[in-house]
Amino acid sequence: PGEKLEICIIDDRSQDRSREILRRAQAENPRLTVLHIDDLIPDTAPKKRAISMGIAATRGEIILLTDADCTPPSTWVRAMAAHYRDHRTVMVPGYSSYRFDRPAPALIRGMLALEYFTHSALAAASTPLHHPITACGCNLSYRRSTWEQVGGFGELNQWISGDDDLFVHKVAQRYPGRFSYAFSAEARVPQAAPKTFRQFWNQRIRYASKSRQYQPGLIAGLVAVYFVNVFVFLGSLSFMLSPQLAAGAGIAWLLKAGGEWLFLRRVTRACGEEHLLRWFLPAQLVHPLYVIVFGCLGLFARFQWKEDNYEKKTKPELTYS
Repeated sequence: PGEKLEICIIDDRSQDRSREILRRAQAENPRLTVLHIDDLIPDTAPKKRAISMGIAATRGEIILLTDADCTPPSTWVRAMAAHYRDHRTVMVPGYSSYRFDRPAPALIRGMLALEYFTHSALAAASTPLHHPITACGCNLSYRRSTWEQVGGFGELNQWISGDDDLFVHKVAQRYPGRFSYAFSAEARVPQAAPKTFRQFWNQRIRYASKSRQYQPGLIAGLVAVYFVNVFVFLGSLSFMLSPQLAAGAGIAWLLKAGGEWLFLRRVTRACGEEHLLRWFLPAQLVHPLYVIVFGCLGLFARFQWKEDNYEKKTKPELTYS
């Protein structure tokens, strides 16, 4: 029911016409709360600060989160809230797909869409196993009581990224098996794809930058995946120097690609995205290098977010630009 819906928009240092647009929207909709952030706080991630402020400014028990570059359907709130009919459910991650606002070659669009889909695929597959690996922060929901009982972001505030998967891991430690994943088209939230290579580059480094905060078992799995991709990539380059090594890399690639194909085929069917598999082979050709580059840069490289520079070591340092 509309009378039970609160809408809170946090304007986090926007430099466009957002403030003017929100002022008009608030005048037309008294249920709309608008908060403005004009500065940064050292050792506090901007997005986590914005989310915390939004939660503090509202009262509802069920919290739904999305981003400014997303277009949730009119069915989104009802579809996500339906998962809480089971009183044991404390968190609902939802599916997000890419929306392309600018023309791009079909190959680039397809590979980007498939690459982004794998994030949701991992979330969808791991959630029923009681060990959720990740989630899309642009389509995420949890109970206010859950937020309060785990102490909000707490120690996670210092990490620029991770308002989604790091918080999911924190909640899963306290409430294992009490998650429900939202597959349905009614709950799907399209998100704008990166418009430039620079945006894509910085976004992927930011995604990878939080991996050192994962649980030891997950880190071990990621390290194993990383070195499999290193072996496949280097082995494929050595076919003239060492046919045996190249043959081993070829076998490893076939096993890797076969396992990923079977996994993605099952999840794409569940989400109605089977058409993405047409881009599987070209994506596989560059995937090992993709993993090697961003897996390494995520630990050491700087990245930009909202025109600010961030550096990841053991703790993010804010460099004002």
